[in-house]
Amino acid sequence: MNRLQAKPDSNAPLAVAEKVTTRLPTQPDTVRTNETESDNIDKATDLVNRGTDLLDKGKIDEAVADFKEAARLSPEDEDMHYNLALALSRQGKREAAQAEYLEALRIYPDYTEAHNNLGNLLVAEGKFDDAITHFKEALKISPDNASAQSNFGKALALQGKFTVAIPCFREALRLKPDYLEARYNLGRAYLAQKRIDEALSEFTAILQRRPDFAPAQRGLIEARQLQGK
Repeated sequence: MNRLQAKPDSNAPLAVAEKVTTRLPTQPDTVRTNETESDNIDKATDLVNRGTDLLDKGKIDEAVADFKEAARLSPEDEDMHYNLALALSRQGKREAAQAEYLEALRIYPDYTEAHNNLGNLLVAEGKFDDAITHFKEALKISPDNASAQSNFGKALALQGKFTVAIPCFREALRLKPDYLEARYNLGRAYLAQKRIDEALSEFTAILQRRPDFAPAQRGLIEARQLQGK
């Protein structure tokens, strides 16, 4: 299945089987049903591929339409709902995106990326406790997920909990040393605690790798100003 923005170390999860009805269908009905389901899955896959291409081209509304139809055709495939959620979030429809992430998690509760992305949407709404629940769940499933570690730290930092946020950023960097966003967030957390030298070190490290990283440029200026006081 073509899953948008799947992490490299993720394994594509299996879709939950549909519930079996108590009435056993006759063999011809079973064959026709299986053929229909197979056709729907093929159509849904084609729609996801087309929707992915449209999304890459910035045609978000058209992509959303394709992903919605794919989810209708294959409603018990968690990836269909995940892709739709991602497209809806890019469309600015956070509430609808959250509903689709939750649907993906209903089908496959151990969907790391769905927990992580849903957590980010909740952070954007200031629902930090709910967001942290999903980040923790993502890390329970995939302890080596650097993105979930960094996002967990950011949710804590936004609440002013820098002491517990800093270890999250450090762990994200241990897992992924070139994770610039995590390093920037670590620098900001140090800055908030007036740990100027450590903040300077993190911002400088970012700019050595990415001289055009504007947030780190601003962080470096701010740290130097505080250092001069």
